[in-house]
Amino acid sequence: MKRILSILIFSLFLGAMGNLYASRGSVVENPIDVFEKSFENKVLSIQRKTQVNANLPVHRALFYGTHNSYNSKSYAGPFFSYAFPNQKYSIGEQLRLGARFIELDVHWTLGTRARKELLLCHGQDNHVGCNVFDRPFYKGLEEVRDWVSNVSNRNEVLVLYIEDKFDGHSSEALQTLKDYLDPWLYRYSGSCSDIPSPENMPKLGDMVASNKRILLMSNGCYDSQWSGYFKKIFFGASTGSPKEFKGYPDCNYSRATYNSSMVRFFNDTTNYFGFYDGVKESGSFTDANIQSMLACEVNVFGIDQFDPDFAKKAIWSWNSSEPNNWAGSEHCAVVWSNGRWNDLNCSSWNRFSCKDASGNWYVTSGGGSWSSGNSQCSSETGGRYKFSAPLTPYENRKLLEAKNSVSAGDLWINLTDQTSEGNWLSGY
Repeated sequence: MKRILSILIFSLFLGAMGNLYASRGSVVENPIDVFEKSFENKVLSIQRKTQVNANLPVHRALFYGTHNSYNSKSYAGPFFSYAFPNQKYSIGEQLRLGARFIELDVHWTLGTRARKELLLCHGQDNHVGCNVFDRPFYKGLEEVRDWVSNVSNRNEVLVLYIEDKFDGHSSEALQTLKDYLDPWLYRYSGSCSDIPSPENMPKLGDMVASNKRILLMSNGCYDSQWSGYFKKIFFGASTGSPKEFKGYPDCNYSRATYNSSMVRFFNDTTNYFGFYDGVKESGSFTDANIQSMLACEVNVFGIDQFDPDFAKKAIWSWNSSEPNNWAGSEHCAVVWSNGRWNDLNCSSWNRFSCKDASGNWYVTSGGGSWSSGNSQCSSETGGRYKFSAPLTPYENRKLLEAKNSVSAGDLWINLTDQTSEGNWLSGY
């Protein structure tokens, strides 16, 4: 009995230590847990929720995520399974770090049950490079299901991109998706190959309200049932690498492209003993080029070796340590000289940020308390401009340029959390 009790106590101790890592003889907290409790994670959550509150169409929203999400060293198995990983962390951990674009390569190939099945494999179209010990497709979907079904993620929207190498087994792939994720899968109308027009793009707020919060994309189209769940990748030819990126304001693609479709940049860290060097071929993501891509409104990121440091680089809105609701009296937002936001007492005096229907920004010459924004914007422009807030990093950059052109100080933007602390909405 004593031995059984000792084993039980030891097992409980190991369970309690499950979220701790060993480092040079000391015990440190799991970096994913540390990130989730960080102020930066709070800001990223507010940033995403603000786009949901505005019901932004998906081609304008930010889906910051990972490349070859399934190919992680956390899944390393026998006989070099996932021996050349693109990621450090599991799919579930990537989602906890804020990845909202997940990419799965799905092959119909030989698995551990001595027959062909759907595997998550980093291989060629003919399945060369796949390993019988690679994980089944459904295992990756289990991780997505665990995340999307968590009530704390009820306002989150995910793009799930399936790179399909099914060898004619698309029906099995779709059924597996439905078995694990059907309650959350967005339903399309029309053909898989028909990319929605800007005015018909799915909208974040609508997706959250209906709880259809997973948007499926694939690189192939199949039967009518497939078309009900999939669209061919929205970004299509609008895909590049950090090495190819020309910076803001060139942005590689026309403004018309950004206004009508998703634009994706991804990198590759795969290195096959020097025969192929992904970093050399694709370049690397840095804080500088990520911020420049955000300013262009690149909205799909496929980042290799995604970690807490990369996760934090997606912040484009609030300034460091903001919003902080100092003294419990700051419920309206201003934009500072660096283009970042601060929460402020709504009765303070500032000039206003105004936008017209074409997306042009105007800075008022007069000012006042935050609640005067609509009347001030309207009176100075004959009603052509409305008190507004930038909802994307591109809009934020254009507002900053307008602000700098008239040497304005801090400006009110039309965001407030007066009705619910931390839930920032366009106001009056």
